[in-house]
Amino acid sequence: MKILSSLAIGLFTISLGTAYAATDEYKAAKKQEEANYKMAKAECQKMKGDEEKSCKKKAKADHEAAEEKLKAMK
Repeated sequence: MKILSSLAIGLFTISLGTAYAATDEYKAAKKQEEANYKMAKAECQKMKGDEEKSCKKKAKADHEAAEEKLKAMK
């Protein structure tokens, strides 16, 4: 019985550590995606007219797609 409880505690600790690692990975990926989105929007600022509008739409669409992938990562 003592061995079984030690094993259960060990497995819980390992799974908890894995959850924290996944959270850190998610946070890093989220931070990188935000930086990518800001950079893409800054590139759009260099453009004018319809080209700028199109660029901003694409940047937003790419950002939203990346956000969906990040949600799946959680």
